[in-house]
Amino acid sequence: MKMDNRNILKSVILSIFDEDGPTPLIYWPEDMNDSAKLLISMKTISLLMGDSTYQDSYETEGINYFGIIPFPDLKLNGLTYFFLIPDPNARGNAKASTITILVDEDNRTFFYENMKYLRVIIDRAATKIQKLSNEENYTEIMYNLKQELTDFIDELENPFSTKRNIKIIFAGLGKAGKTSFFHGVKKRYSEIIKTLPTKGVDRYEENLLSEDNSKIILWDLGGQKKYIDRYLEQRKIYLYNCDLLFFFIDIQDTEKLDEALSLFKRIIDSLIEFDEFPPIVVCLNKYDPDLKESIEINENIMYLTKKLKLLTDKFFVKIFTTSIFVHWSLISAYSFGLSQLSPNRELFRQQLKIFAKINDTDAILLLNESGIILSNYSKDQISEKVFEISAPHFQTLYKTFKEFKLLKKDFIVTFGVTDKSKKLMFKKIKVDKYNLYLLLLLEDKINIEKIEKNLPNLSSNLIELMKTYI
Repeated sequence: MKMDNRNILKSVILSIFDEDGPTPLIYWPEDMNDSAKLLISMKTISLLMGDSTYQDSYETEGINYFGIIPFPDLKLNGLTYFFLIPDPNARGNAKASTITILVDEDNRTFFYENMKYLRVIIDRAATKIQKLSNEENYTEIMYNLKQELTDFIDELENPFSTKRNIKIIFAGLGKAGKTSFFHGVKKRYSEIIKTLPTKGVDRYEENLLSEDNSKIILWDLGGQKKYIDRYLEQRKIYLYNCDLLFFFIDIQDTEKLDEALSLFKRIIDSLIEFDEFPPIVVCLNKYDPDLKESIEINENIMYLTKKLKLLTDKFFVKIFTTSIFVHWSLISAYSFGLSQLSPNRELFRQQLKIFAKINDTDAILLLNESGIILSNYSKDQISEKVFEISAPHFQTLYKTFKEFKLLKKDFIVTFGVTDKSKKLMFKKIKVDKYNLYLLLLLEDKINIEKIEKNLPNLSSNLIELMKTYI
């Protein structure tokens, strides 16, 4: 029996930052409370817009991102799309704008379950608005958007569930290191030693945050031939509804590189068959520290990288070299994959970017208590690389100092050899009920008072985003 979907969509609103600040320009329902629509406009634009967003530039393309934002005072949740409307009379030659659709806060999983379709619908409307010079023509576009959303919702059999169910797949040939990778991320080193080949499929539940918005299940698929044949034959069970794929290749096993690529292609073909295009993280695994100078191993990496790019032109793919002996390589790959599940990943990065600019910071990392990178921002790749390698050591150092009560304040700062050396600051912050950590790579001068002064605003903005991280 089909559900009555008429009451799911509560509001649609177009907001623009004009001379009066964030302004609700077009909205539905038309009798919407003035304070409610103003709150939505102010929150969506102010949370997403910083001086560094566009005002130092004269381009409007590429500055756009989605996010899910809670409005607890209104008992609503909003899916917001931030974009720029060209305007030669505005600062930066563009006006910051948002399109927000809202549902009851109890129905927030509707956004997660239907994200890829909603993004297409909203992005299409925003693109049409960007091409118009007259605001009077926006009304028709927004009316058509509301109608398209209504038609889409009416066609759904089950528009939302009580939780967002997330499926992560670990795949690869046998002995590629799939299970050991997961144990390594969790620092279960005794389990790595006892690891046996996965028979069939093992399932693990991942708890990224202590929220109950989502249920994340990791499917570790066996890599022996009989298990591969089984899950490919029954791919509608094993590969269907995949939200994130990790694929592992043992780069030390030169003779099986092509076999690994063949399996990867079969999985890719199955996903295309289902019309599913999840983000993919490829781990070129067992790149152990003593092999970094090996000509053969590095040739294997180049060969695989070239072949993988040819196979995945329709997918978003990120390739990592990983080793269980380099914990940070595991964390980097795993964190990146998990971040792709968050509709708010660009919003988090934007908040870190604004904070970095205010505090003269070259790079910044936001980590949870397990050391998973929730978000990061860096001015350049060199700062990012050096900086990320330092993060796990600082977290261990911080916890050690804290345990032995050697920490008078809630942060650690390293000072360089000279006054002009870069500084590293590791800082614990409280965001609602979460204990999070910031790692900052600072300019030659460090101003702890300035950082402490700006932290409450960052924490306040992160509270709103943490509630809908995944």
